[in-house]
Amino acid sequence: MMDLLAQATPPSDSSPFWSAPNGSSHLVIGIGAALLLGIGLIFLLLQAPVRSRRWIVALFTFLAGGYYVLYFFWPTAIDRQPNDLPRNPMEGVTFWISDAFPIVSTFTNVLAGFLLGLGIYSLWRVHGRRIVKQQKDWFFSFVLLASSVMMAFIGYADWHSRQGLNGPLLANKANWHPINYAFDFFFEGGLQQMDAAMFSIIAFFILSAAYRAFRIRSVEATVLLATALVVILSLMGVITNAWQSGINHLGGPDAFVQNFSLDTIRTWLTNTVQTPSIRGIDFGIGIGSLAMGLRLWLSLERTGS
Repeated sequence: MMDLLAQATPPSDSSPFWSAPNGSSHLVIGIGAALLLGIGLIFLLLQAPVRSRRWIVALFTFLAGGYYVLYFFWPTAIDRQPNDLPRNPMEGVTFWISDAFPIVSTFTNVLAGFLLGLGIYSLWRVHGRRIVKQQKDWFFSFVLLASSVMMAFIGYADWHSRQGLNGPLLANKANWHPINYAFDFFFEGGLQQMDAAMFSIIAFFILSAAYRAFRIRSVEATVLLATALVVILSLMGVITNAWQSGINHLGGPDAFVQNFSLDTIRTWLTNTVQTPSIRGIDFGIGIGSLAMGLRLWLSLERTGS
């Protein structure tokens, strides 16, 4: 079974590397061995012919996707106890799928780590070539690569200091080391603030797009403008109170005119128009995601090949 690795009992004088504490030699050696094994497998895959390589990738993609298809569609055991044994082949498959999920999900995270490394390699390859050939704006590529190296070093050093024996003491800034101040300055004081500035600039683009969308050019644009105006006004307390006061002067609390208050109109628009429209969009997105997932699972998507 797939859970055999997780249930294996190691010798008393050693621990398996997958349960070793952070910073231990067992964990470092295990990670290094797994990394070398993964690189070796990728190298062997690259040496295979192109036609065979596609079939190998398609086979592993189908097997990996097939497990998750079984996990979501196969009947799940109800109130299963740790010592329960399957009573029939169907329950055996159910138990196997449930026991294998932690291992498969961990392996998926490992693959995601390799994909992240592949993205970093591609980034370095593109910008490194630009720096070597001194193409246009090569200096910005140099800043990007230098910043990535610096943040990787500072981030790891800060993480390592907080994981050590003095980690709990670093919660107080009075106990910080220079590397902790450097991480705070470059990450929280630099990167996060630049992200905030970028998203604040995006707000102006959104405002510009809203202005172009709400320009009255057709009947549909007029309806969109009127609906947005009602929703915006209904969120303004001063205007809502003034409008409600006018409605109350026209009739009592049970009068028909109360249906024309801004809150009532907004609620009607939200429940009757907006929510069904969003559900229709979500339904279409779900169908599109299902179709794309099937194409990827069956290796029918040939983009970039």
